[in-house]
Amino acid sequence: MDIGRALTYFSEDERWVEKTAIGTGLLLISSLLLVALVGVLGYFILFGYLVRLLQNVRDDVHPILPEWDRWGDDLVRGVKLVCVGVIWALPIVLVSVPLFIIGIIIDSEFRSVNGDFAGLFFLCSACLSFLFGIAYAVFQPGFTIAFAKNETISDGLQVSEIWDWTRDNIGNVAIVAILTVIASMIIATVGSIVGLILCVIGAVVTVPLSQLIIYYFQSHLYGQLARVAAEGSGGGGFGARPVREPDTGWTAEPVEEPEASAEIVPPTVFEPQEEPEPPAAPDSTIEPEAREESGQPEEDVQPDEENQSGEDELPSEPKSR
Repeated sequence: MDIGRALTYFSEDERWVEKTAIGTGLLLISSLLLVALVGVLGYFILFGYLVRLLQNVRDDVHPILPEWDRWGDDLVRGVKLVCVGVIWALPIVLVSVPLFIIGIIIDSEFRSVNGDFAGLFFLCSACLSFLFGIAYAVFQPGFTIAFAKNETISDGLQVSEIWDWTRDNIGNVAIVAILTVIASMIIATVGSIVGLILCVIGAVVTVPLSQLIIYYFQSHLYGQLARVAAEGSGGGGFGARPVREPDTGWTAEPVEEPEASAEIVPPTVFEPQEEPEPPAAPDSTIEPEAREESGQPEEDVQPDEENQSGEDELPSEPKSR
């Protein structure tokens, strides 16, 4: 557990002042509107943002502080996490509320007889609620880390797995719980003192700022626990990062298949092509006028004519005497 880094990591971000200012303003507005119950939405958004911060620490993503650019997703994520926390806190509510009501009845009925009995009953109820609160603080890292795996309510309610993981890592879980309480007391005290020094206007800023730094510190410690849990389980067990298909940056377009037509298309018949006729042979005879014009002598052509005529004539049959 790197405690020092959990206190200073956010200052390593180049835009940590801007991101912290947005978170502080969100806490301030949510606190002012909490009376009208509208401010609850701001806390939901902040809790969803802290889940992303935990995931960045678990997966070793830099910068660790997420951007404030997913308000809708953070709202849904925060609502789911609050539902998981309320379900885990039901034993405290189911025990504390009846005891508180019974204590009021006893105090009103037996105050004249024995006032110490009512006080003792309230003390016992407070001690029992305190023990349940410690149990809740011990299991809070487990169900928060389990929820951050797939961001589903069912993951945060896996009682048997969360119980086994908390038991196996009780040392680190106890350190985180104690450090969170101590850091909360110190940071809140320093923030209040600085706010008083800067008058009331300063307190308006320092109080939500100190609260945000406490959330930063707690979420970073939870992220370290989640990373240890993932490494201890071989990268695929409790708290491990879910396996997702790699994002290639493009999607294949669906290929539209041509619709089958009900009409029957006859096969194409290819007719044989006629071979072209060979060109006619040039005439071997030249007319006399053409010879005179060309200046060619007649005796050069005569033997050919005689041969040609001799070849054309067929031998005659001998006459019988």
